[in-house]
Amino acid sequence: MKSFRAGLAIMLLLSTAAFTHVLAADNSDPSDVNKLLSDGNTEVTVDKLLKEVTFDDENDWQTHNDTTSKMAIKNGVYQMSVSENSIIWGTNYDSQADTVIQVKAKQTSEDTNNAYGIMCRGDASNNGDGYYFQISGDGYYTISMMRGDTTTLVDWAESKAINPGKDENEITAVCAGDYLAMYVNDVLVAETNDKSFSEGYSGLSVASYGKEVNVEFDDVRIWSASVKGGATTTTTASTDTVSLPESLTSYDGKPKEAIAELEQLGVIPSGSSQIFNESHAYFAGQGNWFTPLASKSPHKNIVMGGELTFTVGSTTKFESCTFLSRINLNNQNVATTYIEVGIGNDSYPYIFDNYSEAQDGHIEVGTTKLDLKQPHHVLFTTIDDLANVYVDGNLEISNFKIAERAGTYGISLSGRGPKARCDGKNLWAFSVPSVKPGQCAVSSAKVANKRSGPGTKFDPAGQLAAGDETIVIGQAKATDGKSWWELEDETWVREDLVTAVGDCANVPITKPS
Repeated sequence: MKSFRAGLAIMLLLSTAAFTHVLAADNSDPSDVNKLLSDGNTEVTVDKLLKEVTFDDENDWQTHNDTTSKMAIKNGVYQMSVSENSIIWGTNYDSQADTVIQVKAKQTSEDTNNAYGIMCRGDASNNGDGYYFQISGDGYYTISMMRGDTTTLVDWAESKAINPGKDENEITAVCAGDYLAMYVNDVLVAETNDKSFSEGYSGLSVASYGKEVNVEFDDVRIWSASVKGGATTTTTASTDTVSLPESLTSYDGKPKEAIAELEQLGVIPSGSSQIFNESHAYFAGQGNWFTPLASKSPHKNIVMGGELTFTVGSTTKFESCTFLSRINLNNQNVATTYIEVGIGNDSYPYIFDNYSEAQDGHIEVGTTKLDLKQPHHVLFTTIDDLANVYVDGNLEISNFKIAERAGTYGISLSGRGPKARCDGKNLWAFSVPSVKPGQCAVSSAKVANKRSGPGTKFDPAGQLAAGDETIVIGQAKATDGKSWWELEDETWVREDLVTAVGDCANVPITKPS
């Protein structure tokens, strides 16, 4: 029997990339896939082909190279290499809920003690959390979950359906509702159920258990899926477009007054909490200037505002004076993704979501030409996958689609002339709860450890990532008198390590099993 593969010593976090190629019409017939899925205990069907990547273009997927790992597109395949007890993953940037993912995979290295395959419902922060469907070079398979730590959902087991060594295998992963299934070469090898993740990014992964592992992937296909008797969501949008007020009155004074008006108008739910409030920041001259704000308090859903005064230095090259949110940095502290809201040197407000290193971002420009001799008050919201921008109290951009992720904040000047200047005053941001009426949720400014029960005597159960917000379903006191929240995944976090929002006074007392 194959021994259980323990958690890996090193976790390599790689930037995400977006799928770019759509499958040709003659390959988009779902009938063969549906025939395959009929072998499962849960009735799942596919209808629409969402994405395919054929790796014929160097921009099809993220590339990466360091001393222990490499990802490259070469000869029409995606090559992933890793060593030193490590796991790497690369994900697309489309958030999906219920999907069937297929890929052809071929090991090219000698050692068969490895793991490689598909990832689904990956966390938007790219921390590696999600579901993994993996096979090994010696003919074994497993389904596991990463949520801070690794949880095995289906133990490693041998299957004759898997072609060992350097032979090609086609892996199919089913993530539909709470049903997870794995097929290898059209043979069902594993089924299980888990409710930890409901949506996220799709991707590929390779793991080493000591020796170097090289795997080639090709022909990634992602199908929308549905479970019989249940609703399914496969689009990237998780928030319906909403009707917004055309103007605000409390946009240029105290931040709490602006938040109160937004709550009263129904733009945001009640229970927001302040992240920062800075009086002044400015830049001048040629170059790209940036000041981070509250860099240790990432959030996804926020309201941010302040006053911007922009002096143009060049009219022939693009310049801007902007606020930034949802900033994520790589290991070199370079911003790889961010949302930029502000004013260009053409005098128009705009929003830009640089959601991926590998693809161009999305931009929308407002309709009002601003007088740059005057200061302007900018207020914007980023709620789930939608952003809205107000300038001087007037709605300039509404329901702008953005990629869901948590991140930090800043103010920036892109100057191309010596007289370029960006002045920011009364800069502030509030985190916005995503809870529905009657719900309680918690989040943390930094990583918080979770336990399997209310108290440190219980086993570790992963971590609550910085900026993530999760629903609370219960509460209890530990033997030392400290209070603990029970989260929707049935793990526990200590009350003093997180910030609670919503209707938390009425959370039921839970008796741990």
